[in-house]
Amino acid sequence: MNRPTALPQLHYTSAAPGPDGSGFRFTAVSETVPANLLREIEQLVGYEPPPDAPSRPSRAELNSFPVAFTHSTLSDGSRLLCHSVYTGADYSGRYGNFHAHVVWLPNGSAVPGGLLPVELWRSPSWSAATPESGRPDPLPELLPGRSLDRNRLTAFAVAQSDRLPAFLADVRALFLTSDAPQLIVAEPEPHDIMQWVALASAALPRELAARLTFTSYTRRPLQATQQIVGIRPEAGAGQLGGSDHRYRVHDADSTTGTTTGEHLWAAVAARVWASGLPHLFAAVQALPAERAAEGPFDPARLAAIATAECVALDSAGRAAAARWAHRNGRGREADFWGPLLITIAQGGGGRTPAEWLALAPLADQLAHVTGHPALATLKDDLRTALADVEGYPLDLVLALLDLADTLSVATTEALPVLAERATAALLTKHGPPGTVALRPQGTASAPIDAPTEDPAAITAALGRYPSVRTAVLATLDRAAETGDPTALAAVVRAALPDADLTPTPHLRLGAVHWRDSDDPVQVFHALIAEAGPEHRGRPTILRTAYRLVWRERPLTPAHARLLVNQLPPDWLDPSGIEEHATRAALTAAMSDPDAPQLAADLLYYAIRPLEPRTRSALSLLALTGRIADGTAAPGFTEQTVILCRTADPVEETIAERAGTVIAERLLASQPPQGELEHLARSGQPTLLTAYQNVAASDTIRDRLRVSPQYLATCFIHWNSGRSLNPSWEKTRTMLLTDVLRPIVRRLPPEAVAQIVSELERPGGRWAVDFQEWNRPGRIARIGGRLLGRKATDPTGHGTTPPGEERRR
Repeated sequence: MNRPTALPQLHYTSAAPGPDGSGFRFTAVSETVPANLLREIEQLVGYEPPPDAPSRPSRAELNSFPVAFTHSTLSDGSRLLCHSVYTGADYSGRYGNFHAHVVWLPNGSAVPGGLLPVELWRSPSWSAATPESGRPDPLPELLPGRSLDRNRLTAFAVAQSDRLPAFLADVRALFLTSDAPQLIVAEPEPHDIMQWVALASAALPRELAARLTFTSYTRRPLQATQQIVGIRPEAGAGQLGGSDHRYRVHDADSTTGTTTGEHLWAAVAARVWASGLPHLFAAVQALPAERAAEGPFDPARLAAIATAECVALDSAGRAAAARWAHRNGRGREADFWGPLLITIAQGGGGRTPAEWLALAPLADQLAHVTGHPALATLKDDLRTALADVEGYPLDLVLALLDLADTLSVATTEALPVLAERATAALLTKHGPPGTVALRPQGTASAPIDAPTEDPAAITAALGRYPSVRTAVLATLDRAAETGDPTALAAVVRAALPDADLTPTPHLRLGAVHWRDSDDPVQVFHALIAEAGPEHRGRPTILRTAYRLVWRERPLTPAHARLLVNQLPPDWLDPSGIEEHATRAALTAAMSDPDAPQLAADLLYYAIRPLEPRTRSALSLLALTGRIADGTAAPGFTEQTVILCRTADPVEETIAERAGTVIAERLLASQPPQGELEHLARSGQPTLLTAYQNVAASDTIRDRLRVSPQYLATCFIHWNSGRSLNPSWEKTRTMLLTDVLRPIVRRLPPEAVAQIVSELERPGGRWAVDFQEWNRPGRIARIGGRLLGRKATDPTGHGTTPPGEERRR
């Protein structure tokens, strides 16, 4: 049986004079230790007591001095384990002595027994004195210490939970970058320093933990070469200047120096330690890494195995676990896969966008966590996220929709927001300049902000998500209600050529290809039919069809009459067609033959009470039609005057039309009785002006020239009612002087005689007055004025003898 080879050892202390001199020197060295390393080793085994330590300690006080336990790497790659303790006085009685017991591990050698260097803290194998023989006692193995057990380390990790993630992140950096800063850890006791080292060693892969160098205590951290350097608090950041990039100081108050940043692996590792499950660090090596670049510090697989053990991680940790589970989890045993999914679903704290993105590919697996409260928690979190997706990136919103579809969670609140943004992206790519979508119904109509999403990605997403596709079409359809249906339908054809437009009637109308027609009313009805029977009576459909047909042309009274008479009355007002038809009637040209009847139709079919002025204007317009065709009831002139007053300000064309038709009726060969008196009494300027203009027209002048009977009638009318109204007095005098007199003067004598004969028929003095009025000279001119005072007029207000007028 072969005995284990003895470990190479060294002892160093202040010794009495001997062959190698006196003072501090190596007092025992194994033969296998190369002599050329002794000076380098000597630089690593020194010890200085704390500055506040007693200068002449008692035996009891010696136990309070810190122990310096060091693991170092030498220049040739070999390693050194050193246990240094303060021993008080040396052989000469001078204080300041210490003893260092050193184990040298040649390059490539491991600690016997497979132990890690940190496990030799407080090992019973360490000696505090040089062997009396002057040679190291044979040491085939090192016994582990017992003070760094799992329970104590877990309690320490919990107590240092605020410092642990940053510390582990810096430990990670030690093995990833060649210029990583040293870690200076300040604690009152070396044992606490070694607990930090133990936490780091357990979290590291075993081959890295075996290489981790450290010292539990030094008074001069700037001269230390180890990766983790333990100091007392009073020797902390003050010595290092607080911002030296070569160091990272971890103490109870702060972490100073160059910041390497907290890494996800470190955060998860800290949670694992706080849960008292350090064995997971070793177990994680059996799992495939998510990212090779992370090497042994891949956070995803550590997060996955921790989550499978029900360790509560933050959102970033859960996201990493979900990503790993999606790529590597299938085929895992149930006792691993089930708890992992439950813990992910359970969550804890706010879920970040990164976590939702990681959960989406696991939707099918998460849906099978049935019967566990974690699924209900996940659904509640998902509803909260869906209720506030404004500003979320597109991939996140789509991930939420994936989860919602699989987990049967309503997406009512999220779809409109996504549809808006998708619509804006489509319009940016396919729409004409200036085309925008409107916000959903019930919100302010405002252009959507310029999207940042890739339109191609939007189009692809619409193919993958039917609910989003439907919402986008609905948003475009709402935009078509007030926008350009044709342009928006073109956007749909370009982006979604196979889209079914059956549920979107406005887009369907915009997509209809119809040729320009001379009969726009026929096209209008064809469009309504295209919308489908379920939409025929909808006001918005009627408005869209109207805009498509009459966008570039005015609605004429003739077309308006067809719409008013062909559409159900209860469609007219809600759709706005009644308003368009009313405008067509009120703004129609004076000569338009359909305007009066359109006004009558509007008054007849109106369901909602019209505004009083509008009703009066339409009533006036309708009355002009009845006056013109002779169906107006007696008193139409007085009714016209009243309507002009209530419709004030009456449209100019309607006022002119009313005055013209009344004038034409009163200047007819057989005018209605009493209407001229109403006109004369009213003094209405527009009506009197129209009457004067018609009476002075060429048509009336020609009739006066050829008809003695008509001229006699006009003579009687224009010599009547002087006292009724000053405006009428001016009108009739002008007509007698400027219209009638020039015509009579140019008539032959036989025609004048025939006029006199016609004036003798009604009786009275009309013939005599005419002859007197027609006499040349001053008397005739005076007579023209006086004749206006004769009272035998067609209005039936009695007579006044001419002689009486003269006497007055």
